[in-house]
Amino acid sequence: MNSVDLSEVLLDEMVILDREPFKDKDDMFNVMTRQFETAGLVSDAGAFKKALEFRETLGPTYMGNMIAIPHGKCKEVLTPGIGFCRCREPFIYESGGESGEVKYIFVLAISENQENDYHLRVLATLAGFLAHDEFLALLEKAESYDELIKGIKEL
Repeated sequence: MNSVDLSEVLLDEMVILDREPFKDKDDMFNVMTRQFETAGLVSDAGAFKKALEFRETLGPTYMGNMIAIPHGKCKEVLTPGIGFCRCREPFIYESGGESGEVKYIFVLAISENQENDYHLRVLATLAGFLAHDEFLALLEKAESYDELIKGIKEL
């Protein structure tokens, strides 16, 4: 399975650094889906939120290490990509019967007409990065989108 260049799918307008913690996962879904819609990447934030919620019924998106990777696939995704949010403090994230503190969130927007394994390749690429302490350190200290992308390219 070919890996995906994260710097091509991690979208500038979808990187939020040092946000106040969310109340819960639903609050985070509301904020992030609206951000995707505002950026013009999704035509309907509500439909994208439903896709994220549907995916949650299939299994946990909480990854441990203060990381969550919710993802949704729907026809309202106009431009596939990844949003990233770093909270100042962790919040409790409940997913698939698991819960834990989350500070780093990667939200994947997958369009219905994308090749079937594309999001799996993105997830596998992300999982590979998440196994490295250097990547986790980068998520914690990056001050800007450009710094985040530069760090990813150097890993």
